[in-house]
Amino acid sequence: MDSFFRFPDVSGCVVAALGGDGAAADPQILSGRVPSGTHGSSARALPTGRAQARRPHGGAAHSDAPAPARLPLPGDRARLVVRDDNTLYRLQRPYFWPSHAQQADNVEYAIYLNKRLLRNDRKHGFDEDEVEEYNRLAELLGHMWPFVKAQADLQHKSHKEKKKIDKAVFDSEERAFWHCRRPGQPNCLDLPIQKTEKQLRRRTVQHIQQQIARLRFSLKTKPWLKAMKASETMVTWCEQLHDYDPFITSCQPSNPWISDDTALWVLNTDTVEVPTEKRVKRWGLSVQELVRDPIGRQVLETFLESEFSSENIRFWMAIQDLKFSPNEQVEDKAKHIHDEFLASGAPCQVNVDSRTLDATLKSLQARDESIPRRYAFSPAEEHVFTLMSKDSYPRFIRSQIYKGVLSAAQQQGSRRLGWRNFVFNMGNQKKTPLTTKHKMSRDDNSHNSLPKQLSSETLIPLKAQSQR
Repeated sequence: MDSFFRFPDVSGCVVAALGGDGAAADPQILSGRVPSGTHGSSARALPTGRAQARRPHGGAAHSDAPAPARLPLPGDRARLVVRDDNTLYRLQRPYFWPSHAQQADNVEYAIYLNKRLLRNDRKHGFDEDEVEEYNRLAELLGHMWPFVKAQADLQHKSHKEKKKIDKAVFDSEERAFWHCRRPGQPNCLDLPIQKTEKQLRRRTVQHIQQQIARLRFSLKTKPWLKAMKASETMVTWCEQLHDYDPFITSCQPSNPWISDDTALWVLNTDTVEVPTEKRVKRWGLSVQELVRDPIGRQVLETFLESEFSSENIRFWMAIQDLKFSPNEQVEDKAKHIHDEFLASGAPCQVNVDSRTLDATLKSLQARDESIPRRYAFSPAEEHVFTLMSKDSYPRFIRSQIYKGVLSAAQQQGSRRLGWRNFVFNMGNQKKTPLTTKHKMSRDDNSHNSLPKQLSSETLIPLKAQSQR
């Protein structure tokens, strides 16, 4: 059985030797000449920090003075490995966050080194620079070394109560922190990151004008939106989108990121014949959800064709295409949009007021770069989109077209009818003759069939009109 011996060195360092029963200790160990790169030897140098005799100028020994460490104890970094234990996530302690940027203290570093000494594992041994720091702190903090040792002992006892995996994680975090933030070393995080990012600049007239414009815009848009109303709106919106969040509710039929089934992606493609019921119901949440879906835009355009106002959605889609077009195509597309939707006598002229039209034309004719050409139609786009959201969208939700697409999505098996086929077959229904008691209304679509203009060519947005 191996035995553990301690031999006090003449310099005050405690040398630990591991040997067999009755085996002689290595002379290099006794003399303190152990190579710093030795990992597999049977002996190691261990600076313990115990009270050793100090003889300055041949005087008496001082019982409370710490012993300076002379020999490094190489650490086995390969053993600090965290094995997979099916833990979903691990949160780092805020003490080790770089954003806190606290100034590392000599006392804290001394406590950390003494805590390392209390652990008799090779992987927690000192490096050469840590031995030098230990000796320096022992001389600097000699008057409070008992306090340092007491704190290290308390932290070591608390560390023993942790799980094995948590110990490995904490050791890695702590070693990395003190490797970068030990006292006396240059540190790029002496100041908080937030302060370094905020560079003081002299405010110009242009900056003040931009700030005034932002404040005026905020007062113009939503001055009535108080904190309570905003919180209620946020709660309502979260409740509506609860069923569509894959982090909260499970995906149907299955999550392709977890399983090998890609049916969810196939059912939600842009070219699917029949959209899912959840996808169609999401169109009823807001007009933004409707126009974000490619199939939703096509169904909305089909409905607007029946009301002879499909130029609104096609104008909005053309502007979205312009915003994300290459620079060499912006000029041609902007001219095409102006000639088709805004020019006098245009084939698909949109309904915008004179003030909005003048602002748009002024932006198009501007030669400076204050307003990029791809964003010159923003006033007209905002006006048309507001018109659709307040006028066309509510009627679309109540229309037979939307209800028919929702019904087609709810049908099962081979009897499922594509939304395109449903729209086409509505024109073959028997027309109900109008009587004097029946008044025409734009909101009443229950007794009227779609006009003859509804055809398969209208389902492809910006195809026939963009080729003119």
